Amino acid sequence: MAAREGSVAAGVAIAALGSAIALLAFLQPQQMRAPAGVVYAAALAFVFAGWTVVARARGHSRLKAWLPVPLLLCMVTPAVWIAFGPGHRQCGIAAVAGVLRIFGARSDLPCRMGFGVAAVVGCFLVLLAVRQAVRSSREPVA
Repeated sequence: MAAREGSVAAGVAIAALGSAIALLAFLQPQQMRAPAGVVYAAALAFVFAGWTVVARARGHSRLKAWLPVPLLLCMVTPAVWIAFGPGHRQCGIAAVAGVLRIFGARSDLPCRMGFGVAAVVGCFLVLLAVRQAVRSSREPVA
C-alpha cells in the first residue's frame, strides 16, 4: 500500500512540475524559443505522465489505457515542429557537427531529418497507443 501511495505522490509531483513549466512559459513568454503551443505541449507531457502514474497506481483501467495517447501526442509535438515547422533550426549536438559540415555550416537539413524520423516514429507510437486504448476499452472493467 505504501508503494502505491508513493506512486501517487510521485505522479502528482510530476504533474505539478509540468503545470509549473506551463505557468512559467505563460508568465515569461519572451523566454520561449518555440511557439507557445509547442512549449505548452512539452509542459503538458509532464502533466499527462503524472496522471498516467496516478491512474496506474489507483487501478483506473480506462484512464490507464487512454492517458498514453495525449502523453505521446505532447511528446511528439516538439519533434514535429522542429522537423516540419517554418524557420531555421540549429542542432546543438556535437555528434551532428560533422554531418553539418557535409551539408554546409548554415544547413538545418540534418537537424530536420533527425527530428523528422523521430516525428514519424512518434506518430506511429500514437497510432499504436490509440489502437491499444480502443482494445482495452472493449474489455469489461474488472
